[in-house]
Amino acid sequence: MPPVTVVGSVNRDLVLTVADLPRPGETVLARGFVEGVGGKGANQAVAAARLGSQVRLVARIGADGEPIRRVLAAEGVDLDAVLTAPDASTGIASVVVDRAGENTIVVNPGANAVLSVEDLPQWLARTPGEVLLVQHEVAAEVVAAAVLRAREQGGTVVLNPAPARPVAPEVLAAVDVLVPNLGELAALLGAAPVSGPAAARELLAAADLPCGAVVVTLGADGALVKQPGRPAVHLPAPAVDAVDTVGAGDTFCGALADALARGADLPAAAARAVRAASLAVTGLGAQSSMPYAAQLDADS
Repeated sequence: MPPVTVVGSVNRDLVLTVADLPRPGETVLARGFVEGVGGKGANQAVAAARLGSQVRLVARIGADGEPIRRVLAAEGVDLDAVLTAPDASTGIASVVVDRAGENTIVVNPGANAVLSVEDLPQWLARTPGEVLLVQHEVAAEVVAAAVLRAREQGGTVVLNPAPARPVAPEVLAAVDVLVPNLGELAALLGAAPVSGPAAARELLAAADLPCGAVVVTLGADGALVKQPGRPAVHLPAPAVDAVDTVGAGDTFCGALADALARGADLPAAAARAVRAASLAVTGLGAQSSMPYAAQLDADS
């Protein structure tokens, strides 16, 4: 099976659960605490690996990152291109989750900020069957170089533009599948924030994005798939009891990349990714709640 290559961030996740998110200036007591491995790059790599893909991760960790390396290796992720930045600590994400599953996150990039264009392997996405998955928790020039190189070499390029920031038109033009949430899509278009499938459909209809297809993640409302020359298709999410939404978007992206690498068409791949993300929110933590292929197949 063609592999998935993920270029992105690796963090230590420090997750605190609370009854209600604190207001500015307020101190609240946590109900629980979990430490794990996170970062959009690592999360998406694990999500795809758990579903059976051969996954390579291109990233930077700090000199304190050996425990993280062991965790990712145990998940079956190829770490040959995960480099150590000896003068930096591994990135840290402080996550606070309330009883409704909503969260706030503060990230210190650490070694993620050191990942450079020179760190990118020359073998990125060598064949049309391979999938490159990239996000915005590493430098913009690294994202651009990875996307453009993969396009030159024939791979399928998936860009998750999170967190939101401007993307050069030539980079967007090299993207096969753009996977923003509604806020990120609005930011890319310079539009006011909107909510719901109907508003997303209107926003996409008015959009003039040079990329191939767009898959907008809508949280509990599922996803909206827009391919060139075709009407947008809404894929509703199954009803679940959400415990923690951290990592749901990363689960979606990893599952989408896995399905595309297996040859699924985009609507089918996105539908599978919606189911995977819905399962992920039923457990606490990002990677710990990501489903395996057997779970996802049993749920379908």
